[in-house]
Amino acid sequence: MKFVKFSQAEFEEMRKLYEGVMAQACHGLFFREGMILGEEISKIAMQEPDKYFEVCANLLRARGWVDNVVFQESSAVADGSFESSDSAKGASCHRLRGIIRKMYEGHLHKRMHCEEVECVSNGDAHCVFKVETIGGD
Repeated sequence: MKFVKFSQAEFEEMRKLYEGVMAQACHGLFFREGMILGEEISKIAMQEPDKYFEVCANLLRARGWVDNVVFQESSAVADGSFESSDSAKGASCHRLRGIIRKMYEGHLHKRMHCEEVECVSNGDAHCVFKVETIGGD
């Protein structure tokens, strides 16, 4: 077996390239992966239904998905910071979008649609997700 050495700077640049390319090429895969992760977060949070979104926020921070997250139930928007590629065009937080969708579905027991309406990778201050019930309910 042969090993190759990379400098930390080279590794960081390759990571950014990989994340940027994969985020664009595999956003459906990443979204579905996020839904799997969100399902588990939702199950854990359901153990404390009165603190559902507080538990979700704590789990998202503890697992490294966001630095800060705010859920605004009245407008069904989740706002959080998420590391993403600077070179991405369009929304790129597909895993987080899947996680948030599953968390809302777990809480409301309805099928939801989740769309990223602002993204750090586009220069926005935060990633903002709009969550709506499918079927206009």
